[in-house]
Amino acid sequence: MGLKVTKSPLTNADYGIRLSSTNSFYRGRSAIQGDFSLKTRVKLRVERKIRLDLIGQLIKHPRSSQLNDKEIFFTYSFPLVTSHENGMARIIHQQQQITYPFLIPLGINLPPSCELKDFSIVYYLDIYHDEKFLPNSRKKITLAPPAPRINIPPPCTSTDPSGITTTCHLQKSFYSARDGSIVPLTISIENLQSNRIRSLTIQLVQTVLLNEIVHENEIFTTVFDEIELNLHENRIETIAELTLPSNLPSTSVPDRNCQPDNVPLVSITYEFRLTKQIDDINNSNVYLPIPIGIE
Repeated sequence: MGLKVTKSPLTNADYGIRLSSTNSFYRGRSAIQGDFSLKTRVKLRVERKIRLDLIGQLIKHPRSSQLNDKEIFFTYSFPLVTSHENGMARIIHQQQQITYPFLIPLGINLPPSCELKDFSIVYYLDIYHDEKFLPNSRKKITLAPPAPRINIPPPCTSTDPSGITTTCHLQKSFYSARDGSIVPLTISIENLQSNRIRSLTIQLVQTVLLNEIVHENEIFTTVFDEIELNLHENRIETIAELTLPSNLPSTSVPDRNCQPDNVPLVSITYEFRLTKQIDDINNSNVYLPIPIGIE
């Protein structure tokens, strides 16, 4: 199934892939359905077959090199047109447009599509005619992780050595970063000993795992000073409205027990990290997970 960029008779035809789904992404246990349309301008011979390949590729982005390391970890082939059973070539005569339907089932073990700082996972459909790759036929496919659960997440509470108790909670269980959205983060601070809190810093941190190698990426940092928080009070209630950047990859936590050896293990999680500055001491003691979905 190697890539052969030699000329195919289909370069003298009009062809294309149309997907049936109205969604822009697919999840595990679903199927990619559609049809391949073909309109020949000359007689076409099919010695072996015309096939459609779904390909999954891991692309690493070395920071010290301009060359990307690409690895195909998944290929699923669907025959669209086959030769005759007796081994003779099939002849497709000049005709009006004809369509060939296809259905490609998806399991639950494929990592989601993502474009990250250190690597990307991409999926695409390719057309081959008698083992020859058809130029301009590639169609990108987006695979998403399982749908997030809808609930009200529990609050996160922590008390630091200075006696300050901080409680944070979110209003819902996941947020979409597809078009960017505002996340209201409720913050309660009990400062019964009247310590001087100079500032409160909130970070959104992305943690990415690729085959047991962990990367942390800071998405943004927001600082609230003592005037904004009115920190001379012993009890403080505030809501920080934090805007998610657009198109963050979705949260994804795979089942390690169901992961085939040839498929990369990819995990993507997010959390808000709160740091209070008390005089000259930084106290980082609140870590609040925030699931991000593709919806």
